[in-house]
Order: sequence, then structure tokens, then C-alpha cells
Amino acid sequence: MTAPVQIGAVLRIPIDRVRPGANARGDLGDVTDLATSMRTIGQQDPLIVADNGDGTFTVFDGHRRLAACDHAGLDYVDAVIRNGADHATRITRQLAMHALARAFDPIAEAHALHELVFVHKRRLEDVARAVGHAPRWVSDRLSLLMLDERERAEVSAGRMPVRYALATVAQRRAERDHREARPEEPAQRASAAQRPHCASCSCFQEAV
Repeated sequence: MTAPVQIGAVLRIPIDRVRPGANARGDLGDVTDLATSMRTIGQQDPLIVADNGDGTFTVFDGHRRLAACDHAGLDYVDAVIRNGADHATRITRQLAMHALARAFDPIAEAHALHELVFVHKRRLEDVARAVGHAPRWVSDRLSLLMLDERERAEVSAGRMPVRYALATVAQRRAERDHREARPEEPAQRASAAQRPHCASCSCFQEAV
């Protein structure tokens, strides 16, 4: 049996020796995108496991990551051992971790993606694969930068749902395309491909 390899405070454990434990989160959902990201850039966050004392380990935080690693065909997982907790304590920790987890600000996400695609010249498809999302998701996030400053603040604060923000962008694009399609505006139509998709740079809308 292959032994775990210690890397600092993190153990690299053969995946066939790691067992999922009780999961307060319930259904893990679809881990396909996360698995794609795992294959591309590897596991970024270690699991938290208990040492069973027989060469196996039980997960009490990181069930989706474990499932994604398995789906991705990885041979090892990185994990941190936390022993000395009974079953009730582990469930409490799971609930606390998920309750304290904070979703990424969609506008901050959009700026980060913008930097990857337009500053570092990464292909949109490659970025999507690396972050574990479909290219359409990346494109949608980038389009949020077409919102004005007030609207972006509303999205960041959670007062404007992302789906509503995307609908707003889509409506403006449709109105713009309708205006540019009119025969009396050939110059405007010719320059459409070079119109920036956001207010902060000169990147081309066609890339989004």
C-alpha cells in the first residue's frame, strides 16, 4: 500500500484511501466543471480529513472537491488532518464553514477575468476551463462590465441579481444593434466591432 507523502502541513494521500464522511451539505450537485478545473490546474484547496488510524481517512470538509478529484481521475488528493472531533462536532464545523463562505463579488470576478483575457491575452476557452466554468459563463461575467458605475455597485452589493444585470446588458446590446442596422448610419455600423465592451479600457466587444 502506498504511504501518504507529507508536504509541509498538507498530506498528499492516495485517493483510494480517502472516504467521504457525513455531509451536512447534502447533494453535491454536478462536479463536472470543477473536475475540469482540477485536471487543468490541479487541486487548489486541501480537504479536511480525520485519520481513521488504519491507513484510511474520512472527509468532513471538501466532499465536492473529493468527488471532483475522483471524476478528474486524479491519483492523489491534498488534505489537512483534523482529529479529536466527534461526529456532532464535525457536522457543526461543516455548517459553520458553509455559513461563513462568501460568494465571489460578480463584478470583481468580471475584472479578474477581464485581466486574464485582455491583459494577459489568455484564450477565453482556456480561462473557462481553468476556472471550471463554461465559456458562456466567462462571456456573461465579462459583459457585466458594460453596466454603468451605479449598476455595478448594485450588483456588487447583491441588490441587483446577476440574471437581471445580464438581461439589462442584453437589452442594451439589442437596442444598439437595431440602431446600427439602420441604413442611414453606415459609419456607426462600420465602427461597431471596435467599440469597447467596458468603460475602463479599449478592448473590443467582439471578443466578448
